[in-house]
Amino acid sequence: MGKHNYNDTRLLIIAKTYPELSSKYGETVCTAAVTEDGAPIRIYPIQFRYLSGTQKFDRYQWIKAPIAKNLQDNRPESYRISAEEIVRGEVIPSTKDEWGKRAELVFKNETWQFPSVEALIDAQQRYGNSLGVVVPQKITKIFTKPRPEEDTLSFEEKFKRLKEQASIDRQQLDLFRTSLPAEMKELEFLQQRITVEWTCAGPDCMGHNMQILDWEICELFRREGAEKACDKVEEILDLDKYATKFFLGNFHMYPASFAIIGLWYPKRSNRLF
Repeated sequence: MGKHNYNDTRLLIIAKTYPELSSKYGETVCTAAVTEDGAPIRIYPIQFRYLSGTQKFDRYQWIKAPIAKNLQDNRPESYRISAEEIVRGEVIPSTKDEWGKRAELVFKNETWQFPSVEALIDAQQRYGNSLGVVVPQKITKIFTKPRPEEDTLSFEEKFKRLKEQASIDRQQLDLFRTSLPAEMKELEFLQQRITVEWTCAGPDCMGHNMQILDWEICELFRREGAEKACDKVEEILDLDKYATKFFLGNFHMYPASFAIIGLWYPKRSNRLF
């Protein structure tokens, strides 16, 4: 994709998923953001852990970078980014009113806010929507779910292959051959995923069962184990205490299937919620 297809765009980062391996791009992170007018954007691929220190961004931080529609991904929100040109900007301040300031930006555009998962899926089928915000009405269960054995084998095989290819590229000094990093960093495969059973406001909602892919939750799981991570999820999914919303994103290969890619959870005691 030529440089002329990229346009400098200001984005507010709202979610990052735990790193996954890609045969083509190495290690990738799916990142969700909103533009200045509140439109949702998916940045993919981005090798977040391989960015320089001046390019790595935080959640609820403004960045400016050239982006272009990802022509290999027909989801309307999916864009590529020129990561080496990322310029970090303001982080929405951590004050008692931070959720209100963030809300003004994150929820400015109503086109990706849905009353139910069923409404989001209908929009996906009609218009291709692949990102959406939905408010949970009831949390039925929070549990860990083992990933299939084939996922583990696929990860191990892919990591071995990528590591070998990176080694070959270093030996050949072929810097223009591939977009893979010069050296693969170790990446822990999470054998389980935290899963939430919940209901939305859909009149015929029979309940939903979704994985949490949010990097912060997955990293807590990796560092401190399932119990600590589940306790944190249970805390912020206490709907009596928190005005929780789910940032939902679908899978490229399975467009009707959505997962929780980020969590919005201001305390209800906040005067704005």
